[in-house]
Amino acid sequence: MFLRFPRLQPAARRVSFIGTATIIAALFALPVQAADESKDVLGKWRLTVPLDSSEITALDENEVQLLVGKVFTISRSGVQFGKDVCLPPSLAAMSVEPRLYLREQAHASNDDIHLPNPVTVVQLGCTIAFVRGPDRLVIHWKGWFFDAVRVGARSTRRR
Repeated sequence: MFLRFPRLQPAARRVSFIGTATIIAALFALPVQAADESKDVLGKWRLTVPLDSSEITALDENEVQLLVGKVFTISRSGVQFGKDVCLPPSLAAMSVEPRLYLREQAHASNDDIHLPNPVTVVQLGCTIAFVRGPDRLVIHWKGWFFDAVRVGARSTRRR
């Protein structure tokens, strides 16, 4: 017993083929976009303001204020922030729903962080970064979320 399917007319076959090809192309483009965004985090980033913290942190508010204005460096060979040096990052990137991700992974809320939905999160080995926009990240460091701008980006050049 074989099931018989109606034969498609040539025009319908073309439409079906084009639709299938479009879906396949879109699926292949998704990982490429995440890979591009993971490369976009490479560089030097200046922490501008603490946004919020996880329920448990390694820094008090005074220590956090001392980090504002410091440069956080992300390269393929490692992550460096002050005297802290981390192993080379995987730069694995994925698109997540920020409210759920922050609650499950960082025990935090998106209310004060204001990440876009969806947001790309990039694994940096010893921490993570969220791609907030062009030349803007949110970096999670020792339980705190910091807004960060790319050093040398047009948006940071005022003079």
